[in-house]
Amino acid sequence: MFAITGLIGSGKSFVSSIIREAGFEVLDADALAHELYKENAELRKKIAQEFSDEAITENGVNRAYISKLVFSEPEKLSLLESIVYPVLLSEIERINPVFVEAAVLYKCPEFAEKMKEIWEVEASEDLRKERLLERGLARSDVESRMRVQGVESGELRVESCVERIDNNGAREECREKVLKFLEKHIPNIIRRDVSLKEHTTFKIGGNAKFFSEPNDIEEIKALFAWCKEFKIPYFILGKGSNVLFDDEGYRGLVIRLSKFDAGNSLHSLIQTAANQGLGGLEKLEGIPGTIGGAIFMNAGAHGQQISDCIKSVTSITANGEIKTRTKEECEFSYRSSIFKKLSTLNSQLSTPTILSAEFNFTPMPKETINKNRKEVLAWRKSKQPLQYPNAGSIFKNPADNLSAGALIESCNLKGFSIGDAQISELHANFIVNKGSATAKDVKALMEKIVQSVKETRSVDLEPEIIVFTFPFLRTP
Repeated sequence: MFAITGLIGSGKSFVSSIIREAGFEVLDADALAHELYKENAELRKKIAQEFSDEAITENGVNRAYISKLVFSEPEKLSLLESIVYPVLLSEIERINPVFVEAAVLYKCPEFAEKMKEIWEVEASEDLRKERLLERGLARSDVESRMRVQGVESGELRVESCVERIDNNGAREECREKVLKFLEKHIPNIIRRDVSLKEHTTFKIGGNAKFFSEPNDIEEIKALFAWCKEFKIPYFILGKGSNVLFDDEGYRGLVIRLSKFDAGNSLHSLIQTAANQGLGGLEKLEGIPGTIGGAIFMNAGAHGQQISDCIKSVTSITANGEIKTRTKEECEFSYRSSIFKKLSTLNSQLSTPTILSAEFNFTPMPKETINKNRKEVLAWRKSKQPLQYPNAGSIFKNPADNLSAGALIESCNLKGFSIGDAQISELHANFIVNKGSATAKDVKALMEKIVQSVKETRSVDLEPEIIVFTFPFLRTP
């Protein structure tokens, strides 16, 4: 656990905001205390017994009354702390945050000693006073608060793990210092604030807070270990051909497996097999994703699906366990697999990341394989809007004999647009980016499609692509 602490007015909250902006979560101990006041009836009862019924309200404590009392009488502050701190510190330890903003470290040396690092924010007394006045506090309140904290706080007695952040200068100077401290805890194989537009076929999405393309399994394990330690969510990205990231980006680590077998394009697999007279997947030609992504979704087209030729799949979990599954153990079904099913679980520890696969192809004449490939590519060119950025089929076909595209077309939605996102005039189950479409535009179109098909045809459509923050899909 890392702690951000400091005297009143030093700028703890500003430092916490920098850390949050950088992609990490910070628990605010003061805000947590007020949640406990609201939720813990026994705690409110003890406060009322010591400070009178006027000290509490139906939803917590009377902050104005308590503040005036404790900052005018130091012994009252000590009494309040003796009631609240045991409950508060126990709750912080239960939550076990990575970062906690907590002035209480000055009063709780035993708790402070449990911290991995303490970042102490420092500012001069005059500057702290000035900042508190700027927040609208009366001068008398400021002086009493600073006087009480100055008398009671003492010094931190765990110097070995204290990093001092000088916040006497400009905000930008403080920001640079905080980011420098953070960089010590970010592996050098991770890049920060990477545009996701450049890594998706939709050409839509904000920035990933963290982005990495590991070179080997050991680097994958190191990334997973870092995510676990800092409670950072992660997402495995292939070619980005079936994903819609939010306009705000992704507040976590995007891992692109471009240097692993699973990160190779599906086209390269089909081409290599065709060169050796091996068929069975040639009708998947033109699907723009990776081998891993195709296995994850069990991609298919024209009566073939990648699971037809799978012999086994090797993957790694977030705890570093490498496992090879047989085709049967992969539990393939229409546009799904065990990997996709496990990705919907709450814990990423159980979610396997596909590394490689073994295939059983069907020997065929090269001429036949290449003829099938050319026919499929010609069909795609005539039926799909390949000239615009898109993510392929947006919705799954609800049944073998029921096409999502036909259902959407029957609602007269071809060509319907919101912003620069348009339901393709060529294929109704494609949404295209005509220039500067946003994720908000695409999601609005998806909602329009789902509602229209439900109202006119009484059919529920399910997204085939992975959509972040989309209300109809729980994403990994």
